[in-house]
Amino acid sequence: MVVRSLKLFSVEKFPAIAKALLAQFLGLLLLAITVVLLAQFVEPPFADSLLLALQVIYAALFTTLFVMPRWWYLIQIVLPPSLYFALSSGVNPLLALGLFILLILVFKNAVFERVPLYLSNQTTRRALVQIAEEYHLQRFIDLGCGNGSNVRFMAEQAKIQESVGVETAPIPLLLAKLRVFGGHGTVLAQNLWKTDLASYDFVYAFLSPQPMPELWSKAVREMPANSVLVSNSFAVPDIEPSEVWQLSDRRKTKLYIYKMSETQRSKTSC
Repeated sequence: MVVRSLKLFSVEKFPAIAKALLAQFLGLLLLAITVVLLAQFVEPPFADSLLLALQVIYAALFTTLFVMPRWWYLIQIVLPPSLYFALSSGVNPLLALGLFILLILVFKNAVFERVPLYLSNQTTRRALVQIAEEYHLQRFIDLGCGNGSNVRFMAEQAKIQESVGVETAPIPLLLAKLRVFGGHGTVLAQNLWKTDLASYDFVYAFLSPQPMPELWSKAVREMPANSVLVSNSFAVPDIEPSEVWQLSDRRKTKLYIYKMSETQRSKTSC
């Protein structure tokens, strides 16, 4: 029953940062209980290394119970010792606050929307051009365009009539705006979930596994029949892609290609 209750924190309405902080708080609470119990058998004080190790273990335990993505474990493990060493070495707390704010400005979508900042490489961009040529696509949009590299690259292709990117993380958005300055595409400060896809025949996304079902539902509702959805690395669950391109880059990127003209048989699955 306890585990079932804790798993309620995995629902989408709870931001990942809230669950992470709660895991640390509950870990600290459990650590306090542990210290009280240990004091009945071992005379305090206890070694700082022991307390830090217990805090890390407890925070990781609650992170597991909250069903958080695996990459949050690294943050949960690093956070307690980092705070300890920063405070014990006399580092100005304002510096730590500044670094935290900087991280939020860069990785805002990873924290609040479970979409890490993934950047496409040059090999992927060349593949996107090939896909556009093969499927005769002309209106490109990058959902979560990061620093805008894809938007500019596609805008510079002769057969691409329109190249747009949407981004909400402040620092990547600023970099993307600067990259497309002078007419090399368009970058909008806009949430991808509020972006109407009806005007585009080439929709590209490099998100994470969690939002793919929602992205598919949005694509089916909004994208025209002659359009194509391309997802970098993350397939839509239970939907067979029209094609899968295996690229020759170092990370062996896979591009999952979904022709929206073939989705009628899949709509009942979304």
